[in-house]
Amino acid sequence: MSVSVTKAGPYYSSGPISFSSLRSNFAERSSGMISALDLRRNTNVAEENPVVPDSTENEQISTGSNLRLSQFRNSVKRYTATQSGTDDNSSNANEPGFRMGRFNSSLVMTGIDWSGGGNSGRDGVSGGFTGNHTKNIQKKILITGTCGSVQTGQAAAQLAIGAIVHNIRIEVTGSVLGFGGRGGGNWFNPAGTSNGDQDGENGFHAFQFSNVGNNCKVFISSGARVWAGGGGGERGRTGANGANGTCLTTVTLQGPSCGVCPSCPSGSSTIRSCYDTAPCETYNYCCRFFLGIPIDCNCVGISRYVKKIDCQTLATMPGGLGGRGGKGGNARGYNNQSGSTSGEPGLSGQNSTATCSGTPAPAPGRGKDGGRGGNGGNYGENGQEVTSEYVAGAQGKAINSTDGGRYNVSGTINSNTVKGLIYG
Repeated sequence: MSVSVTKAGPYYSSGPISFSSLRSNFAERSSGMISALDLRRNTNVAEENPVVPDSTENEQISTGSNLRLSQFRNSVKRYTATQSGTDDNSSNANEPGFRMGRFNSSLVMTGIDWSGGGNSGRDGVSGGFTGNHTKNIQKKILITGTCGSVQTGQAAAQLAIGAIVHNIRIEVTGSVLGFGGRGGGNWFNPAGTSNGDQDGENGFHAFQFSNVGNNCKVFISSGARVWAGGGGGERGRTGANGANGTCLTTVTLQGPSCGVCPSCPSGSSTIRSCYDTAPCETYNYCCRFFLGIPIDCNCVGISRYVKKIDCQTLATMPGGLGGRGGKGGNARGYNNQSGSTSGEPGLSGQNSTATCSGTPAPAPGRGKDGGRGGNGGNYGENGQEVTSEYVAGAQGKAINSTDGGRYNVSGTINSNTVKGLIYG
């Protein structure tokens, strides 16, 4: 992070203090009358341009009738913080690309130390929300370089300090580029597990403000880029499975013993009822007996036969699996400024793996090919929907405010400088 803070001041570290110099430094005019009443410290947080602003470095200046010129030693009129170079969150997943809140030297993105007191100073993380963010001194932030996010759910630039902020003026001549969502089937969540291989990932905001206050403004110059990340493309539709086939199997079953008919097993149908095959037992019949006395003796050969039955079984043969849908395209964002945003084609359908010891009638069908994934969205645009099966990622916002604060946005606002909604 490269941020330098300059001040209009500090004034009068030594030497005389005159009303004419106070008029020049604080009223910012070269002529005319100025009175002690005009030079009292103004603590009204709704005042946009106080003559003598309230700040941590001006707290010795009286707000009442006991004003003395000596109270203006080391006093300031306004602050300016200039961001330059590139600030992103590639080394810290829990931070925005450029953090404009309280100063914290333990973080990679350190915040802004307006009065230079470090972590324990009034503008530091240990300052107890009593620093210059909460006061009416004008605090200009010039973004001249690039702010970007490579982390889902983290803005490219953020002001979220948990306190009311007054008189922040953010002027953008550089680039603030939000996170672009990854395509469905193409990314993993922070725990390292798949997102379900379905939906496109949401893009995220260029600016995010989580504070409320008075006179907070954003000015966008003609060469600026305040571009929200696009949404990832939807994963393509899974191809339909192939039509099921039928396996026709015919078997001949033999009776369990000589002369006994078998039966078809459950789930089979009989296509030829019990019939005789080879003899299995032969004997002679010669006489009939009446009261134990043989009569009508006439020897005749008698045979019994092996009994059989023909059975038929119809079994379902599952069709081949449909091909997996193609990956959705990655969206435009700081993390994908020039790579492809196109969705990928789906995988080919598969042949059935079912086997049949009889005759396929009919054979199972091949699975259908998977559909192409949707394209990733451009900066500030939703990802492409290609089915009703999954969901494409949503766009981020150019400027988002989660706590209801509304920054006055002005300057050159067109499709070149702003991509994505402002508060919408």
